[in-house]
Amino acid sequence: MSHTRRDVLRGGLLGAGWVGLRAVATGLPIGVLLDPARAEALAAMRSTKARFLVLSLSTCGDPLNANVPGSYGTTDIVHPSDPRFAATAIQLAGRRHPGARSWQQLGQRLLDRTVFFHHATLKTSHPSLPELLRVSGELESAPVLFAKELGPTLQTVSAEPLLIGVDEVVTVGNRRLGSVRPTELRDALLGPGSPLPQLTSLREQTLQRVTYLQKRTGNPALGKVLDAHTLSAKQTQVLGDKLMADLGAIRSDQADGQVIAAAVAARLGMSPVLAIHIPFGGDNHFDSGLVKEAEETHSGIGHIATLWNKLSSYGMADRVCFAHFSVFGRTLRRYGMQGRDHWPLHNAAILQGAPFRGGVVGGLIAQEGDFGAAAIDSKTGQAHQAGDIGVASGQKSLLRTLGEGLGIDSQVLTTQLPDGKAVRSALI
Repeated sequence: MSHTRRDVLRGGLLGAGWVGLRAVATGLPIGVLLDPARAEALAAMRSTKARFLVLSLSTCGDPLNANVPGSYGTTDIVHPSDPRFAATAIQLAGRRHPGARSWQQLGQRLLDRTVFFHHATLKTSHPSLPELLRVSGELESAPVLFAKELGPTLQTVSAEPLLIGVDEVVTVGNRRLGSVRPTELRDALLGPGSPLPQLTSLREQTLQRVTYLQKRTGNPALGKVLDAHTLSAKQTQVLGDKLMADLGAIRSDQADGQVIAAAVAARLGMSPVLAIHIPFGGDNHFDSGLVKEAEETHSGIGHIATLWNKLSSYGMADRVCFAHFSVFGRTLRRYGMQGRDHWPLHNAAILQGAPFRGGVVGGLIAQEGDFGAAAIDSKTGQAHQAGDIGVASGQKSLLRTLGEGLGIDSQVLTTQLPDGKAVRSALI
């Protein structure tokens, strides 16, 4: 990576004067470092309800929908013959649902915070993802809306989504956002000139500056913030060592590198919304025997587990949500050309994190020789013929439910997603 490219990445991802790393080194909110005079107001903005989002996006149209809880229980639905996909009782917040045994990789605590949301995108074209993420008003998409609303509260370096190793189309003001590769992030933070290897020294320099300012101005609010948020030198050293070890472990720009980079980016407060891509079988028309589907779905679940292990090690498990969205699902009953066909009538999304109550939202009905998504009762989350979330509004209701979990203001969501209803049973 060129020197210029590295400097651009550093400035864009960590802010002028390394403010992102200074915040991590000291424990002080980024907003306080940028504007110490507003310390009290800025510290108060750090709502416990606001959460970061790691969002896995896929234009591939993965066959994930065939292998989640809620898609088992009938012999008409085809699953990989791999024993990891044998029907197994998966416990979600106290209730058992048949699903692929592979989901047990997540562990019970995370499963209890995992929602499998059955819906239909009604799309069969790979490039339709931006349309599915669209919201009302001037903002182009839900990820942009979420980042804009969460940025000031979480006090991140940027209030725009950060794409990590993905090529999915996300635009802001008709400007397509670029992507940073995990290995580029690694090299920018570990390369020459980065203060990360001397994080304790950066802590001392920053605290000296802020403490001097507090004494000179006599600002009592700034003194309270210093007392409440400042990390010890030992805590900073441990954190710095952890960040460097994790960054050094990034070996590729694929999903294994992306989940580590996303966890690091969340801990450094780079952006409220971190977009990645975890494969779950991909465009598998020619996947004879569903071998690729089995391998990628199993490894994809493993990548999710790795993400949460990293977030937990940073103390971020309750401050981050994860979601996976795909542009469409795949046929459940019948094979296409050896594998599965595009299927607009059923898809499955994943929502995870502290604000979610684990379970299955929606379900399946026999439709057009296969299975489609059913209407949903927004109170119970159950499939119901007379459900108030119709099939056509399932995608918007998925976004609304995620937005509620992230801590977005309800009125904002009502304005931006007027056709969506939050599924109350999926929210704690």
